[in-house]
Amino acid sequence: MSKDKKKFAHAILKTGFVLECKIGDLLRSAGWTVISNKYYEDDFEGSVREIDLLAYKASEIQGIAVYTTLLISCKKSEANVWALLARPINLKDPNTDWWPLHAWSNNKAISFVLSKSGTAKYYHEEMKQRGINEALSIPACEVFAFQEMNRESGAPQNDKNIFAALTSLMKAQAYELGALSQRKTQPSIYQFNLISVVESDLIRLKFENDTISEEEIDTEHYISRYIIKRSEISSRIRFINANSFAEKLDDYQRLHTENCSWFGKELDRFYGNIFTDTERINVFIDEFRSKLRWPLLWGSKNDSGKKIDSKNMTLEWDQANNRVEIIIAADFDEKLNEEKFVKKAAASALKDIYRYSGDFIFTDNLTF
Repeated sequence: MSKDKKKFAHAILKTGFVLECKIGDLLRSAGWTVISNKYYEDDFEGSVREIDLLAYKASEIQGIAVYTTLLISCKKSEANVWALLARPINLKDPNTDWWPLHAWSNNKAISFVLSKSGTAKYYHEEMKQRGINEALSIPACEVFAFQEMNRESGAPQNDKNIFAALTSLMKAQAYELGALSQRKTQPSIYQFNLISVVESDLIRLKFENDTISEEEIDTEHYISRYIIKRSEISSRIRFINANSFAEKLDDYQRLHTENCSWFGKELDRFYGNIFTDTERINVFIDEFRSKLRWPLLWGSKNDSGKKIDSKNMTLEWDQANNRVEIIIAADFDEKLNEEKFVKKAAASALKDIYRYSGDFIFTDNLTF
């Protein structure tokens, strides 16, 4: 062993491990749960990759766990600065998704909301109104390339380390999103954010009107397009200078609070007047039919002796009488509305599945 007992401690300072430890400590002190050096399988290259930090905050709304998740890559560069090459942004560009939202839920109502066209932009607009000004902001310009450049001479090096940071974030996100359906049984909602923390100077080189301006910045939003599993995926990746991370973390704290509020509001909105919307009714129609199958078979019998099957049962809103119609097209018998056991089962199913406690009637809905 060398007499210089500090040489290893000094040498490790040149790596990114110290930065990773520092960022992890900042997250923990701010109340985030942190997983370091999580490994995942790159299904395209058939290799094992690593993400430096996965951090999350969790809260419960209406019996559903809400996770705001940060996937973080940590890089250190002493000799080089990170230069982000940019141009004026065109928000009308049809080939770029400026409002990417990567969220997942095994709650059917929230999954329906997330699947609707326009939800991602609507989410971003609402978060801006709620005061989330940095974590989800529209990029100030369009970053189209990046380079590490020598700190002293300015000479371009390459984009290898920057590209590695970005791809590791996008692939880790794709892996996490793909694994959740097998891993999570508790009702859950996940919203993901990708962050590249760099311990070096961040320089924006903006190309405009045949000139290139140079500006030192502490953060930049980059919309990346990448092919994962043969599909093009757009992701927001935020570059943050390491010295600014503690300050920038505050907005992600608020984002978690507003995520809980927003998803709670969307749940209430989904169930509000649900029987006026066939699409929302059908999200749970199979579950409703299944819950009434045995009560109908056991507790109802029409004059021909046939049991009523729930497999083709539908639901509609009776505007004139302000009630739900449970429509049974085949073998319907008006006496069904007098069967207390079946009525009780239907009331329970409507409340448990559709959050509805009002009036209802069994009918065949035939006008003539």
